[in-house]
Amino acid sequence: MWREGNRIHFQTSVVENNTPVVTGAYIDLKDVQIQVPKLNPCSAGEHLESDAVFKTIAEYVKTHPDQAKKINGIFLYIVTSKGETKAQWTLDLKKCEVYKGELKSGKADTTLTVEDADMVQIALGKLNPQVAFMKGKLKIKGNIMLTQKLKALMDANKSKL
Repeated sequence: MWREGNRIHFQTSVVENNTPVVTGAYIDLKDVQIQVPKLNPCSAGEHLESDAVFKTIAEYVKTHPDQAKKINGIFLYIVTSKGETKAQWTLDLKKCEVYKGELKSGKADTTLTVEDADMVQIALGKLNPQVAFMKGKLKIKGNIMLTQKLKALMDANKSKL
């Protein structure tokens, strides 16, 4: 079978013995319009693996506000994929809020930049955050010591991921 313009040429044969039954046949297609599907450039950013991590953290913070208040910090996570920023998550543990996007007001105590896949590995406990920092997989700006308090939050959610 092959196509020439709006005409498709084909040949059919018997499956059992491969004897041609119809040869030199063709079909003319009239008014055929091929539509190319439009891709949404934002769709890649909407389906990050790390979104599940942050949603789990958000649920934990809602149900355990006392644990969040112990950390008492504001963290801005910048999640990247192939070097491009794909999402931002704010962990405002002073107000016990976790949401996707930039800070609603004020300034983050700590800004963490991490690849999507690395964030998942850190949350699962397969990648030590300190090792990730030393290898350049996790970049931290601001109060680095405050990030040590996040370990308790990550450990509490490890079983839920």
